[in-house]
Amino acid sequence: MAGSNFDIAVIGGGIAGLTAAHHAALAGVSVAHFVEHGLPGGLVMNVGELDGWPATNAVAGAELAARLLVQNEELGVTLLPSRVDAVEGGAAKTLRGPDGAWRAQQVIVATGATLKTLDVPGAERLAGRGVSQCAWCDGGLYRGAEVVVVGGGDAALSEALHLGQFASAVTIVTRGDMFRARRSYVTRIAEDERYRLRWASEITEVMGDGTVEAVRARDREAGSEEVVPCRGLFVFVGLAPNAGLLGPDVARDPGGFLVTGERFETALPGVFAIGAVRSGYGGRLTQAVAEATTVAELAATRCEA
Repeated sequence: MAGSNFDIAVIGGGIAGLTAAHHAALAGVSVAHFVEHGLPGGLVMNVGELDGWPATNAVAGAELAARLLVQNEELGVTLLPSRVDAVEGGAAKTLRGPDGAWRAQQVIVATGATLKTLDVPGAERLAGRGVSQCAWCDGGLYRGAEVVVVGGGDAALSEALHLGQFASAVTIVTRGDMFRARRSYVTRIAEDERYRLRWASEITEVMGDGTVEAVRARDREAGSEEVVPCRGLFVFVGLAPNAGLLGPDVARDPGGFLVTGERFETALPGVFAIGAVRSGYGGRLTQAVAEATTVAELAATRCEA
């Protein structure tokens, strides 16, 4: 459907994008939802049980995404399995990608972020052979084994807690001297002797012949190094924003995340950014949903004006 015109274009298939498309459609405007490869869900697809999601029963990320996708189809959202490489300003925005060009009055960028990888010897070579970024996918492979998690935020501790259901021991390596995660995660880990904590430390090498056998950890304060035997390494060292579709004239913070105003609008009028691609995003799924709802309703109002 290249060349079509829409009231609102939503770019990104995560929960923020699905929610924005949903609420824009509820407002009665025409909505195009661009999801590269046609696979919605984003990073939560790797989460088997969403923490803090308001529901009577446990909800998996894939289940939530599937529900929203069905509801959006029923509301008339046009799902486009196409990549958007550029958004051009104007009274009507032009979206360009390898499959053609589209126009929309308002654009909501919900392209999220990508998990950063570990840039040390052995990490790339052993990716998929003991180096993972999805405990929900691979945790069962390490039943009774020792594993290492690197990172100190919500994602790292959530994955570590899931791994604790299988592994005999979980070593958490973090660069700081404290965790940057929700208190409930920290408390559960502090109370379980299977979790071993290495503060102010970093991984300098992933070791193994064919599969992960150990990692080399360096104490950043003492400068000493130690080989930590393990069968799996799970990496959660931050996010890189998927913000390349907007030009260099759109403000970004030092990490590359899109800077927005109070109403989530970027420096390009009529182009909004929500969720993990946005500077200042709090990191909670409920916050992404709130941002998506607010922006969708605002954008729809502008279309009606």
